[in-house]
Amino acid sequence: MDDPRPASIHSLSRRGLGPAQPVKARPPRINRAMRPEDAFRATLSDCLAQMTANAATVRAGRSVEGLHQLRVALRRLEVVLKAFGEEFQQGWLDDLRGRAKILSSRLGPARDLDVFITQLLDAPAEEGDREAFAHLRDRMEQMRARAWKQAVDCVNGADFGLLAEDIAGLAHSRLPMSPDTRLDRVAARLLGRQQKRAVKRGRKAKSCEEGDLHRLRIALKKLRYTAEFLAPLYPKKNVRRYVKQLRGLQEHLGAINDIAHVRAAMTAMLRETDGKRAHPGERYAAGLVAGWYRARRPRIAKQALKRWKRFRKITPFWE
Repeated sequence: MDDPRPASIHSLSRRGLGPAQPVKARPPRINRAMRPEDAFRATLSDCLAQMTANAATVRAGRSVEGLHQLRVALRRLEVVLKAFGEEFQQGWLDDLRGRAKILSSRLGPARDLDVFITQLLDAPAEEGDREAFAHLRDRMEQMRARAWKQAVDCVNGADFGLLAEDIAGLAHSRLPMSPDTRLDRVAARLLGRQQKRAVKRGRKAKSCEEGDLHRLRIALKKLRYTAEFLAPLYPKKNVRRYVKQLRGLQEHLGAINDIAHVRAAMTAMLRETDGKRAHPGERYAAGLVAGWYRARRPRIAKQALKRWKRFRKITPFWE
């Protein structure tokens, strides 16, 4: 019997019904007896459930966690479509992946400003002029309000609704996709490809260049999502240990990514005013924030690369 959950959650969230609470990702309900395409559909269903449930929280009000989990859902969806589409040689899935990526990018400014205002601004503010930082915070809150309006418009828009409908339809379809009927073999190939890409990015990340570290972070995120999708097929203890190490490494690389967002936020604010309407203290506060994080970047990058070396010594749970 088909699982009705994705379609019903989408219908309820579109009408503003049902609980509006942030929902974290959950392991898909797959097992080794499944065919690869059935595991793909089950994974799509769980991504859709997370996506539509968190979209409801964004519609209901400014839920910082709900928006974060919505972006996580869209990124997980991108990984599912890319990984299985590549394995199944179904190039048309790239269209759905591209649409999910566009929606995620529309939600990005609101999420980035949420992180900046709630997590990244307090520490440097303690060392600076309070009045200047108060003006800076006010300006960033104005930008955040506009970004949140864009995010709400996105989840209420036709593009979001159509993608949800298409994913629900694909999750319930019976299209033949995989030439290989063994899910264990397919799973090992999916994980192996993601690991190979991460290792390639890791070699280049030795440069400590921001772009190379960012690409390693993205590759590791895709590896982690794939590991979580396929976790039910492997011993829990082995998966848990591997994913825990992945998460720790991502936190270090995420801190470097936050520094890039700080610089982008400051640049966007100053460009918005063109230097004419900015309060005299705003430039000072913006420079202090950017400098505070820039000074910490080399140490964080060094720690991240050390952790990457340790992670490389871990035996993958699927081998």
